[in-house]
Amino acid sequence: MHLSRSTLKFDKDSSVEQGDAGIARRISREFEAPVGLLDPTSLAWCAREGLAPEQFPAADAALTSALSYGVLWHGRVNLWRPERDSGKVWLVLPVPKSDGTNLVGIVGFAADIATAAPSYGPPCPDRALRAWGQSFADGLRGEAFARTPQAAAAARTDSNDRLLAARLIRRMRISDSPEQFQELALKALRSVLQAAAVAWVPRSSGEPVIMVGEVPGIKPRDFRNFLPTNLASNVHVDNNASDDPNGAIKGIAVVASDSQSVTGWIVAINLLDGRPFASNEVELLKPIASILGTQRINNRVYGDLKDMLFGIIRALTAAIDAKDHYTSGHSERVARIAVRLAKELGMPASQRGDLYLMGLLHDVGKIGIDDEVLKKSGPLTPDERRLIQSHVAIGVKILSDLKKLRHLLPGVASHHESFDGSGYPEKLAGENIPFVARILAVADSFDAMSSCRPYRQRMPLTKIYDIFRAGSNQQWDPKVVEALFAARADIENIRSTGLGDSLVVAVEGTFSTF
Repeated sequence: MHLSRSTLKFDKDSSVEQGDAGIARRISREFEAPVGLLDPTSLAWCAREGLAPEQFPAADAALTSALSYGVLWHGRVNLWRPERDSGKVWLVLPVPKSDGTNLVGIVGFAADIATAAPSYGPPCPDRALRAWGQSFADGLRGEAFARTPQAAAAARTDSNDRLLAARLIRRMRISDSPEQFQELALKALRSVLQAAAVAWVPRSSGEPVIMVGEVPGIKPRDFRNFLPTNLASNVHVDNNASDDPNGAIKGIAVVASDSQSVTGWIVAINLLDGRPFASNEVELLKPIASILGTQRINNRVYGDLKDMLFGIIRALTAAIDAKDHYTSGHSERVARIAVRLAKELGMPASQRGDLYLMGLLHDVGKIGIDDEVLKKSGPLTPDERRLIQSHVAIGVKILSDLKKLRHLLPGVASHHESFDGSGYPEKLAGENIPFVARILAVADSFDAMSSCRPYRQRMPLTKIYDIFRAGSNQQWDPKVVEALFAARADIENIRSTGLGDSLVVAVEGTFSTF
């Protein structure tokens, strides 16, 4: 699939995987989600893909009940929400095979954005998920019972309208602005529907109407006039358009995003070939309206979560700085230096946001270290040194308790490891040290040596660079040290403190992957 900001294009997968494992892989690729293939007679797993076996639901009476609602005998898909895991919803698919046997596929999705996880499919509205699953299941059935290879290939060529909901679900990102995603979806919908114009009309009058296409004399705000009088009505079709004095409108179809708390409506005007709107056009609009409504709701939740993450990181960073005025701003400078090193090393921008957050929080465990030890001006005793080193474990514990920050653990846990294996806490060496931690180690050391501390003044740059040359391939990764010298002018200029826009950009980056 290729998808841009302005259009949707559909790829056709002409290959057919063989064997149960191959079928499971194919289904997993389609939905970008974990898949289990179950023999409905013996309730034995034939293949599982994308999760450890123990993470799949038990093949028990609850799952058997989910199979009974038309899945096996009528070829209809079903949705199943296990009582023991309310954060997941499983799409139940009939999977007929060419040898006449029938399997059942269960595909795991997150129930909502709060339970979203990389291992599972994206959260999406039930109506859209059913449409996507039914389209794919129908294609499997056509392949299984086709008599010739040519017929099988034809059966696999689903029409664009049946694939549209699936492609939009794959593309949906809660970090997109609602208007951006709405325009993308409407352009694709208009192309498939072949309508003169389609629009998304939000329930809130404060949000803009997004219109794609053109009808003479009709502006985006006019689409609100086409909504049914009873706003609780889910579907409204008017193929007479008697209330249009200009005669430009021949037919209107309106579909609500949801049957209960309506977020908005999709309104389509005039099919280009002059046909009246029929049930198949309405069925096409339903899942797209659900997707747009869900994306809008998720975007609001995303904003709330993002604001919460800003607050958590600001509070933790302020707490670190408050422990010792000598190190105030150290975390911010380490974060900035690390990002500059990562850029020099070719790390993608999408990953540098997370590295920035790791830099901000790499010393968060020092919150739990006694001030007398942390600020001691003289040499540390062995016990005091071990106490200082325990800040790594404390930091890991703090972030482990914050679900949305757990992905930062590799940098926090390993930034004091040495390239030759002499560091702490795990004595990792070389490539076994996470790459982000090797970058943070150089950034942390550079800022520590170039800052004043209770036990010494800041070192001159010439001495700092001599130390890095001597410690390359011993304490530090030589590639990262090379990047330090290559970017030395920029790194020497990183002296500012405070979070500013850097935190905003970093949080935007880390959330955009959800």
